[in-house]
Amino acid sequence: MVILSVQEAAKFLGKTPAALRNGYKRWGVPHFRLGGQIKFTQEALQEWVEKGMTVETGTGGPAKNGRRIRRAVETKPTSHTGTHVA
Repeated sequence: MVILSVQEAAKFLGKTPAALRNGYKRWGVPHFRLGGQIKFTQEALQEWVEKGMTVETGTGGPAKNGRRIRRAVETKPTSHTGTHVA
């Protein structure tokens, strides 16, 4: 059994350590804690990847990586009196 740190697991999954730390629970990445630190086994990660359990890329939907996306609201120009121009 090969035990991986966050940095090693992130490299294995093709993600940054910060992304893995922030998303491992939400993505369902198999993990455990050892001495208060998040650890992974290479075997469990390999099985997880083979089952098609991939890490979100943030495409589509109203949220990106679990965070709400703020979208700019388009407004119509107003005249000098403050009323909308048709």
